[in-house]
Amino acid sequence: MSSTSIGQPYRNPNGDLQCDAVGHMGDYVIRKTADHTWIAIQMFGAVGNIAATALTPEEAFNQSEQFYFAKSSQNRKKMTLVIEGVETFDLELGMNEALKLVSEGYTSGFDKNETGSYNFSICAI
Repeated sequence: MSSTSIGQPYRNPNGDLQCDAVGHMGDYVIRKTADHTWIAIQMFGAVGNIAATALTPEEAFNQSEQFYFAKSSQNRKKMTLVIEGVETFDLELGMNEALKLVSEGYTSGFDKNETGSYNFSICAI
């Protein structure tokens, strides 16, 4: 397990007060909202999911870590995705097709055409 840490608050390019954190469950951005509470956003690549709201950055971080740790220890999954293509568009198409199948409940899938291919599988860990 990795160590946890919360960075010092700073102003982001939009002028919002935020701090970055690293927890057992991954990377977080902790941002101060208009009502002066803090939200912890667990990051998944370029997207995030609001995990907790609290009065301090530390409380928001701790709540989100507890929530995700409890949730992930129940049904943690791992997805392996391989995409090949001639153009970047082929890669995007493969990723979108795999995402569509996952959202429909499939745990594996594949397809190919003249310019690209993808295959994925999901397993419990």
